[in-house]
Amino acid sequence: MNSDLVQTFTPKNDLGESDYRYESDLINIFESVRPEVIKGLEEFKLKTTELEKQYGSLALEFAVNWFNYTDKLKQDETYNKFNFRAKRLKKQLIEGLKERGFKPSNVSKIVGAASFHKRLQDALYKGRAEGINQRIKKIYEFVLNQSISSQYLLAGMTDIGIASAMNYENETKQWDPKTDTYIGKPLTVRVLEELKQKYPINEEESRGRKKNLLSTLDIVPDIQDPITIESTEIKEVTQESIARDIVSLAKQLNTSDGWKDQSLIKILKEAEGELMSISHIATLPIKELATN
Repeated sequence: MNSDLVQTFTPKNDLGESDYRYESDLINIFESVRPEVIKGLEEFKLKTTELEKQYGSLALEFAVNWFNYTDKLKQDETYNKFNFRAKRLKKQLIEGLKERGFKPSNVSKIVGAASFHKRLQDALYKGRAEGINQRIKKIYEFVLNQSISSQYLLAGMTDIGIASAMNYENETKQWDPKTDTYIGKPLTVRVLEELKQKYPINEEESRGRKKNLLSTLDIVPDIQDPITIESTEIKEVTQESIARDIVSLAKQLNTSDGWKDQSLIKILKEAEGELMSISHIATLPIKELATN
């Protein structure tokens, strides 16, 4: 029995982990299915994965152009009130990529990487009378030569984390007697995952520290050959996981004197409609929610 296929169809518990109480049921089901069917499902997974690798870069370029348009939409009372039109279009980008056949986990990577591209593109000329910011240019060149999985992870790091990633191969160089040269370790997705855990941009922002402005990096240029999308998958974001994140962050936010903090009010105003909806849902009785 194919273990990967079994893992796919194993029910998950509330924590998103495999519930092995159903193992005997799965064995019975798989034993009742013709081998040709199992083989066909395995081949389908391989073929769709290869297609995503082949067309992922095109989906990324499409998403960047999508963000370029939605970011330019004017917020006015008739056309884009509360920025609703832009938000609705961004949400549909995600749904559209899924409908085109991309796995939800890979859609998260593509959209996250595209948002990072847009942020870097905007930073290239921001605050400059003429010319481009050479520091940001080096960062962008580095990002472009990474896989989409890697770009997604880099997007979630602070400036220190990105600098560490850019300097990783150079800083890990050791003497290799076989080649008579110094050789550095490759920057893998696993390494980037560790750097993201060490330098998470969201944690920095939630604690009120400096955001990732991509402006203070001490860079050693390190251009690598392009690589394809890697098969490592990020856990799919669900409505429940988003809700838990909102609750966790809300508990960390100091609201006792929030009415005095104009910068805090300005930030929260960006999602005024959504926050009001969340507040309404949170006040509903649990019993009422269970019966609807």
